[in-house]
Amino acid sequence: MPAEARVTPVWKKQKLIVAVCFIGFAFYFFWDGAIGYPAADVRYHEWKQYYDAGQLTEWPAIAQQHGWKSDEWKEWLDDPHQHGLIPKDRHGHGKYLEQFVCGAFALAVGLIVLAYWLIHRGRVLRTDEEAVYSPSGTRVPFDAITGLGKKDWEAKGFATVLYQIDGRKGRFLLDDYKFDREATHQILAEIEEKLLARTNS
Repeated sequence: MPAEARVTPVWKKQKLIVAVCFIGFAFYFFWDGAIGYPAADVRYHEWKQYYDAGQLTEWPAIAQQHGWKSDEWKEWLDDPHQHGLIPKDRHGHGKYLEQFVCGAFALAVGLIVLAYWLIHRGRVLRTDEEAVYSPSGTRVPFDAITGLGKKDWEAKGFATVLYQIDGRKGRFLLDDYKFDREATHQILAEIEEKLLARTNS
C-alpha cells in the first residue's frame, strides 16, 4: 500500500535552532573581537595609568565621566584565578584574533547546518505500487533492493536500504525521527514484505 513520510516539524525546528545558535554565537565572537575586547582594553589601560601612578582614589570620578564601572578592574583582580597579577593588557591582539577564529568556525558550522536544513526540510520518503522513492528522490524499484540493515532500528529508528540499479549500488536511510514515524514504519514493513516475497518465490 503506497505511503508517504514527510520530514517532521520537530526535526525541522531542531536543525533550524542549531543553525541559528551557531550563527548567533559567531556574531557574538565577532563583536567581542572587533568591539567588546578592544573597548575593554581601552578601559583597562586608562585604569592602569591611575594604578601605576598610585592615584586610584581619582578613578571613580574618571570612570563616572565615561560611563564605566568604577570597580570593574578591582573585581577582576580579586578573582582567585587572576592571582593579583596586573598584566599589560586585559585581552590583547592575540585574544582578538582568537575571537575571530572562533567566530569563523561557528559561522561555518552554522551555515553548513543551515544548508543541510534547507536541502532536507522538504524531502519526502514514499512508495508506490512498484518502487520506493529515497529522500533524495531516487526511484528504487522493489526488485532492485538488495538488502535491508536493521541493526539500529530498535534502538535508534535507523534502517539502511541497499539497492542496485543498472550495476550502480546505492543506499539510503529510513529514519523514524526525521520522517513521520507511522508512515516510515509502514514503508519499512512494505520493503520487508517485498523482500520476503521475492525470497520465497
